[in-house]
Amino acid sequence: MTAPHLLIAGAGIGGLTAALSLARRGIAATVIEKRTGFGETGAGLQIGPNSGRVLEALDLALPLKRVGVSSHGLIVRRWRDGRPIVEMPADPAPSPTPFRLLSRIDLHTILLDAARAMPNIRFIVGRGVEEIRQDEAGVTATLAGQNGGESLRGLGLIGADGLWSRVRSLTGDATAPEFTGYEAWRTMVPAAAVKNPAGEKPRVTLHLGPRRHAVHYPVSSGRQVNLVVLRQAPEAREGWSREGDGAVLAAHLAAGSPALRRLACAAPGWQVWSLFDRKPAAMAQGRIALLGDAAHPVLPFLAQGASLAIEDAAVLARLLAEHLAREGAAGVPAAMAAYAAARARRAARVQAASRENGRNFHLGWPWSVGRDLVLRRLGPEGMRSRYDWLYDWRDAA
Repeated sequence: MTAPHLLIAGAGIGGLTAALSLARRGIAATVIEKRTGFGETGAGLQIGPNSGRVLEALDLALPLKRVGVSSHGLIVRRWRDGRPIVEMPADPAPSPTPFRLLSRIDLHTILLDAARAMPNIRFIVGRGVEEIRQDEAGVTATLAGQNGGESLRGLGLIGADGLWSRVRSLTGDATAPEFTGYEAWRTMVPAAAVKNPAGEKPRVTLHLGPRRHAVHYPVSSGRQVNLVVLRQAPEAREGWSREGDGAVLAAHLAAGSPALRRLACAAPGWQVWSLFDRKPAAMAQGRIALLGDAAHPVLPFLAQGASLAIEDAAVLARLLAEHLAREGAAGVPAAMAAYAAARARRAARVQAASRENGRNFHLGWPWSVGRDLVLRRLGPEGMRSRYDWLYDWRDAA
């Protein structure tokens, strides 16, 4: 009997997690990537226990341990002088699934290596999905690329092709991403150039200022520090990243704390990209499903974009396997619909929480005084319990 076969558009973190999750359940996948290579762009990622449990279930705990850093909590500081507003210490040792700090490239490489080792995962590179046709038995995707067109057939198609998703547009959703008025400046600073206090444990540090913020944390087994600075921008620029002028950022950081300025001065260069938001899509339409940013882009103020895509992939793979086992190929539309029903409310809540954080992070005086007072009153335990709903998530397998 021929194994069931799904098509996946996009070889990013969500698409690769979906391919692995399907393949380990006996469902073959063809991953279609329009780029000609697999060099993942970006800087750092925070992978909480919610998505970390998914990766561990894929037997990736050991490679994650080799390249990741277990966070010992969060400290929030004032932009101007660096004074602490609130600390949320955490000892990752008692938790079976730590809060991991990773380079995006490291996580992507781990997923790609694992996918390449699976005999039932195939890659097509340098060609993108141009057209999609559904019928009662499956989906036909027509690809376009430098080497001409090609048609692929599968029981269904998963759109994991990001914010500017072609699959989303082909399902009839023509709503365009909207510019937020902010841009992100990202860099990796060599840890050797950073002087931390003796005995300081690795953690996430957040600096809050009026219409701006910065976040930094160690990655790559502690060899590098991921630094991201958010600033207002007069206009959007398309493209995933572009080179930034360090002098522009130095002026932006002039009123920042000495420690933040020293860290930024050690940056070897900057990559900049405009931040866009987009309304959630219909996550399923017949035999087509969307996951990650293609379905529900998440602004970076909660550090959950990659995690939400990983969660999506796990739930979708489980439901596809369950429905295929019971109903065969005819069960794919029902599996896609069940996936959309299972994920829509959580995705909307994460999106809303991230937008709320963005508003709170960037408050100016006097509203920032009230925000800081609320954070101090919450304290460590209040900060932890505030996001129990987020980090305690588990797939209902």
